[in-house]
Amino acid sequence: MDRILVGGYADPRSPGIQIFDVDAKGQYAPVTSLTGIANPSYMVRHGHMIYTVSETGAAGGVVAVTYRNGILSAGVRRPSGGDWPCHIIVTRDGQHLVVSNYGTGNMALLRIGTNSDIAGLNDLSQHVGTGANAARQSGPHAHSATITPDGRFIIAADLGTDELVFYTIQPQTNQLRRMQAVNVKPGSGPRHAVFHPNKAILYVANEISCTVAVYAYTDDTLRPLWEHSTINTPIGDYTVADIHISPDGQFLSVSTRGENTIATYRILADGNLIRVEVADCGGAWPRNFAFSPDGSYVLVACQNDNLIAVLPRDVATGQLGARVGTIPVNSVSIVLFL
Repeated sequence: MDRILVGGYADPRSPGIQIFDVDAKGQYAPVTSLTGIANPSYMVRHGHMIYTVSETGAAGGVVAVTYRNGILSAGVRRPSGGDWPCHIIVTRDGQHLVVSNYGTGNMALLRIGTNSDIAGLNDLSQHVGTGANAARQSGPHAHSATITPDGRFIIAADLGTDELVFYTIQPQTNQLRRMQAVNVKPGSGPRHAVFHPNKAILYVANEISCTVAVYAYTDDTLRPLWEHSTINTPIGDYTVADIHISPDGQFLSVSTRGENTIATYRILADGNLIRVEVADCGGAWPRNFAFSPDGSYVLVACQNDNLIAVLPRDVATGQLGARVGTIPVNSVSIVLFL
């Protein structure tokens, strides 16, 4: 069986972080859980540490969680510097956390201490602007950060301003330095992004337009190449959520909430995409999903159905099968393989 880490929107009295063992047939067994954290909706694993946001308004936070010998232990909680923190990464050198505060539209840089705990808030960078969609883009909404393959930049996706913002971290001051912003197609609403494992190609999941955009990373900037729809039907009350590349690097998949589907594309030699299918994701509101380490199945965090759907996957074709099992988790938002 594989071991997974799960988080979601939970009251601090509820087990917001859980660990399960699961297999490709949908069989599962609880391992451990942790209470005391409000809305641990997005997490990142780094060695024996798990760093999670506490996605709350007015006083969003970041919490360091130790995972050793199958036991979860919460450490210090630090302010995220904004409202509704929704995404977190560890920098390549393991010295900082980069947090995206959706509500206030700013990026936070926090130091990781010598004991792997969170030392505190180092810097904030406030985004400014609006987008073409008045209902969704009346102000900045920082949604994620992605490290470039050469490690030189952090690219922040801002859903509210339709920008991909390049940052560096100043080694002398340990502060963020904004370098440039690449404008995306108006009304797109960039949410999450992923680089190809061995090509200088960035794939961006656009929440509002329900598209995946393909960019060349060259000359320290991004050049738009292609764009593909993620949905089967004419656009309705749908929003794109997560994006991942399969373990073998051959396929890219994107989840769309509302239509409740996962679009899968074969990655061509030049980095362009050709659609394989748009398949039912096994539940309502697929917020995040994860490929199993061998690629033989996919777990989908279906937030509105309070479950993780287990979908078999054909490694050769990239196609998903019908749901074979479920793992009950209230308001689940993220699932990661450990």
